[in-house]
Amino acid sequence: MKKYAEPDRLRLVGKAWEIRHALRQEKKNRDCRLPVSELLADLLKKQRNGEG
Repeated sequence: MKKYAEPDRLRLVGKAWEIRHALRQEKKNRDCRLPVSELLADLLKKQRNGEG
């Protein structure tokens, strides 16, 4: 699976199960209870601000 991060979007390329697995792992690593859409919005916002 490949991840492409751009200033205004995050693009995941791979098989559906790989993408679902990566999103679940990201939620688990952050101990997050947010929906995936909110988690991605938060990640993009932090990336834009340079917080990584």
